[in-house]
Amino acid sequence: MNTNSIKLHRLKNLAHYEWAIDRKFYQQGILGVFIFIVGVFLTIWFNNIKGFIWSSTDYNQIFFGGFIFLSVFGISHSFIDLREKNTSIRYLTLPASAIEKYLVQVCFRLVLPLILYPILFWLGANLSVDAYYFIQHSLLNKTLLPEIEKAEILYLYWIPKSNMELVYWAIFGSIALIPTLMFLGGILFGKWNFIVMPAAVSIILALFLGSYFGLSWLVNASAFGAEGNYAIRFDYPEIMDGVPLLVFILTILVWLGFFLTFLLTYLKLKEREV
Repeated sequence: MNTNSIKLHRLKNLAHYEWAIDRKFYQQGILGVFIFIVGVFLTIWFNNIKGFIWSSTDYNQIFFGGFIFLSVFGISHSFIDLREKNTSIRYLTLPASAIEKYLVQVCFRLVLPLILYPILFWLGANLSVDAYYFIQHSLLNKTLLPEIEKAEILYLYWIPKSNMELVYWAIFGSIALIPTLMFLGGILFGKWNFIVMPAAVSIILALFLGSYFGLSWLVNASAFGAEGNYAIRFDYPEIMDGVPLLVFILTILVWLGFFLTFLLTYLKLKEREV
């Protein structure tokens, strides 16, 4: 069978197989994420006894925190059948090409969680608001309560304004890169992916920033002297007007990494097929 061939009936059968084998994983994952979100917000509401105002834009920090949590502990479970010898043999001998197995994994383990998570977050956050007010008003007869606005899907992706348009590309690229890296790590590091990949990214980031500021010190050490400015500058030096060098390099690297992770994941699966 050609490893790059795609047949609709094979994709359909492979998707049915994926659901049949790991149905409990998906069902428990969806339910678990929803309950966790409701629990987090109920904890926040009930731990703020005195009045406060919670606007629609205040959800986004928790939203992105949950997004990272989902990537590390959820999306990291890609290619789970390749972690054990017996399941690996069964999976690799399925009547489907490497590209078909890859596409099904992308859909089930990467795209599906990223589509469901905002919906579950929105439902869980808003249900927690209704539950909180119901308990306080109807069961505890309290009237002095915090003002809580419900979550709105578009506000979940709200990012503070910046004078540099390139910053947005760097931020969006970094956000997109997190789940794709964890997806790649599923086939590279297996069951230890949720530890090894974050550790590897942290080390690479530390080396990158360390080399950047180290070279800056070699070029201009006056800023680090007794009378220098010790603040870390992300807006200087500039490679052109309004485009800092660090932001420019980060933007290129994160978007290059985003596309490379898809290619590397497929090549690694194709290598296992041989």
